[in-house]
Amino acid sequence: MPTKKSATPDPLTPIFDSLEKLFRRYSPPFQLTHGKIRAKRDLHLTVPTPVVVPGAYANKPVAIDMASLILQKGYVGFYFMPIYVDPTLKKKLSPALLSHLKGKTCFNIKRLDPALLPAIESALNEGLSCFQSRNWLPS
Repeated sequence: MPTKKSATPDPLTPIFDSLEKLFRRYSPPFQLTHGKIRAKRDLHLTVPTPVVVPGAYANKPVAIDMASLILQKGYVGFYFMPIYVDPTLKKKLSPALLSHLKGKTCFNIKRLDPALLPAIESALNEGLSCFQSRNWLPS
């Protein structure tokens, strides 16, 4: 009789779980949303009410995320959207975090070394300040 193969745990799940705990600290003022990406584990820090992004979306209010986590095949994607709003924020990010940048706003996290978690928290604080300065969050 064949034996069942035991499912090996995904080594990225603990990374996602640690970052999820960090994201939860930012709700409120952001809403935590998940399930936007089909067949992926994901989590988003979403502005609670649609906002007008100047020069985008024909000046119509849209729901926007400040940051997202997506459990991908070989990494946890940390997506940091404030860089689109204020490109100068990239200069404020730590070298520990910037070393994981793949593209404009996506950071591929394959392991969570000691310098990385505080660097991500610092980025989230910068994003919070950026969105607050635009009055996109309730006071």
